[in-house]
Amino acid sequence: RVEFSLLSFEQIVNQIAKWNYMSAGKVNVSLTIRLIIGKGWGQGPQHSQSLETLFAHIPGLKVVCPSSPEDAKGMMISSIMDKNPVIFFEHRWLHNIKSKVPSGFYKTSILKSKLIRKGTDITIISFSNSLIECLKASNILKSNFNVSSNILDLRVLRPLDKNSILKAVSKIKNILIVDNGMSTYGISAEVLSIIQENSKVKKNIK
Repeated sequence: RVEFSLLSFEQIVNQIAKWNYMSAGKVNVSLTIRLIIGKGWGQGPQHSQSLETLFAHIPGLKVVCPSSPEDAKGMMISSIMDKNPVIFFEHRWLHNIKSKVPSGFYKTSILKSKLIRKGTDITIISFSNSLIECLKASNILKSNFNVSSNILDLRVLRPLDKNSILKAVSKIKNILIVDNGMSTYGISAEVLSIIQENSKVKKNIK
């Protein structure tokens, strides 16, 4: 659980995240740390948080949050083979999801977001288990209101794929950003900031 990692936060933030910088690139820390986030299973307040923002704030770390079994495998392989320390977040509810996964060896980018549904009425930006909820909401919007959703799976929280974010919202006026964590000081706030700082068109953003 992510909460237990707080006991080693000093080592993660002040040591492994900085070794590459302090050695002028001579020392790389190839380390992947898997952390479970999210509520559920009757867990108490100390075991049900989504603390992605804490780690995404730290230079030197890569932070990923896959939302599908296929991405989970490919991004795990890429994380293990990466020269940088990677924080690999798994939402506990995603462990129940089943889908086809290639049996062979393959790598999935831990630098790029992924547009998983094309639409024209609204762009929805999310990640991890929140992305699954967005897909459900998109189906309801389409069947009941004929609203077509453009859905971007962030997948990678650090570094954020700014180009994919801006491309996803470039031609669509309405934007919805959905986060696992708190509504303030979070990943959604950073995505919103990127859009507002680079947008020349006033948009309806929630």
